[in-house]
Amino acid sequence: MAYDNFTDELKARINIVDVIGREVALKRSGSGYMGLCPFHSEKTPSFSVNEGRQFYHCFGCGKSGDVISFVSEYYKLPFMEAVEKLANENGIKLPERRTSGPKIDYDKYHGINAKAARFFYNSLGVKGNKGLAYLKGRGLTKETITAFGLGYAPPSGHALVDFLRNEGVSDEDMLRLGLANSGRGGLYDKFRDRVMFPIISTQDRVIGFGGRAIGDFKPKYLNSPESEIFLKKNNLFGLNLTRKEIDREDRAIIVEGYMDMISLYQNGVKNAAASLGTALTPNQARLLCRYTKNIVLSYDSDAAGINAALRGIDVISDAGGKPRVLTVTDGKDPDDFIKAHGKEAFLKLADDAVPAADYKLRLARRGFDLTNDRDVLEYIERVVPILAELGPVELDMYTRKLSEEFGISGHAISMAVQTGGRGRQPGNRQSGLRSERAVRETAKKSLDTGYYERFEMAFVILAMHDPRYLKRFRDDGIEFRGALTNKILLVEESAFADDASSVHGIEKEKIFEALDPDEEAAFAGQLASIQTGPDDEAFYRETKAGYLQGRYRDEKAEVTNNIAVAEKMGRTDEVEKLAARLMELDELIKNTMEER
Repeated sequence: MAYDNFTDELKARINIVDVIGREVALKRSGSGYMGLCPFHSEKTPSFSVNEGRQFYHCFGCGKSGDVISFVSEYYKLPFMEAVEKLANENGIKLPERRTSGPKIDYDKYHGINAKAARFFYNSLGVKGNKGLAYLKGRGLTKETITAFGLGYAPPSGHALVDFLRNEGVSDEDMLRLGLANSGRGGLYDKFRDRVMFPIISTQDRVIGFGGRAIGDFKPKYLNSPESEIFLKKNNLFGLNLTRKEIDREDRAIIVEGYMDMISLYQNGVKNAAASLGTALTPNQARLLCRYTKNIVLSYDSDAAGINAALRGIDVISDAGGKPRVLTVTDGKDPDDFIKAHGKEAFLKLADDAVPAADYKLRLARRGFDLTNDRDVLEYIERVVPILAELGPVELDMYTRKLSEEFGISGHAISMAVQTGGRGRQPGNRQSGLRSERAVRETAKKSLDTGYYERFEMAFVILAMHDPRYLKRFRDDGIEFRGALTNKILLVEESAFADDASSVHGIEKEKIFEALDPDEEAAFAGQLASIQTGPDDEAFYRETKAGYLQGRYRDEKAEVTNNIAVAEKMGRTDEVEKLAARLMELDELIKNTMEER
């Protein structure tokens, strides 16, 4: 059976009341069921489940959908992972997914890693075990060791290989998963005399391992190589245990090391996770943002930690999150601090974590004597790029702070941001060009915001049903700026490349196959919320009018800013041309409003 029809069969074979009833206390009410909504806090039940229609709806927060959308929303899963969860839990065989490459047996690989994890865990029970002594020396309790499935890799060099062979695991699969290396004498264990940290996905599958050397062996930390089931950039250590608490508290604390994360968890801070490497990756940030937008970074205060925090700020912001930075006092790491001062003291540090802009501005102060006017000017020039990244409200707030602290007018600081940090020198046209570029970049950023995302998504959904609209987009000057909509558009154009005159659409599952889990979840959500209606052409005209109206308004803002810059630069001819364009834009905006 193809995936095209599988989701319909899945919904037909599963009772939504049974699925939701595992998580929500439902009571019969008329022909349906009512309960407290799991998606928002309430005291009076407003969450309705209709067994006949296999549909849920909350009259309080407005959330609604079928059994797949409930599982996706409740467990924070992409669409296809929600489908797989429902199928596996109900004993329904998944169909083969179409793929151009060889089939990958994910269940087999996860099973092999699970066997290895049990072997490492059981090895801790061997009398006189150095691994257990190390973990106890770090203050870990038996309960914590069990919760994380921590283990020990014996030093012999063949213990795991022999065990897995007895379990029927092939040498090829051991090598593929990075559990063994190949040498002159054959296979030998990759991890030897190390404390083992299993890396477990949010689906509770063992996908890889980290091993810490006992003693002075190098490298200190050794990780599984990347494989079909393990990509470091896509996963976070400990998130399988803490994702629900992160969602509940609406805040995640990200640390660098395994022991930092485990120590926080043991001491009651259960909304933490560790990045598998020095810095957070874009995919890790997107994964976190499924559960919360509020992400606190707690890295070391050395150069590597500072660089990791700065990169983390950028990737979290790009993923739509709100980063803050926690500075551990006394030069300690989170593990040392919470052991010395306790949970409440650490949570106070987390509450006091500074916003990204504050952190960058504080770092920029280093090396300056801010009682010296020359150093103040150089400091302002250094922070101009930081200020240029801010939105209008934040920019105004930080401009006021700097103005009050240093006695420099807010207008002068704002002009420094617009002109790239330096005033225009006589005969230096590059400075003037730079100020215009800064204005253009500011306007461009506004085009990348959520206003356009919904219009672009409506366009690609329309083309998914009728490929003839792909040519209309080009003819009408529709520009796709979002990364996700561009990716979907490419899938559509590729699918219809051989038959541009086709009037048959493309199945959503074909698009899902080209997307990563976060993109898939976002697209599935848009598919559920955007309805084209019975008249595609009327829908297209209205969507296009809304899109163009926004584009014209953005250009108007850009032109208005350019006029201000040109006036300050004394470029009269340019002001006149820009004013004429401003009038044209007002007319275009008026026309698009009438079309809507």
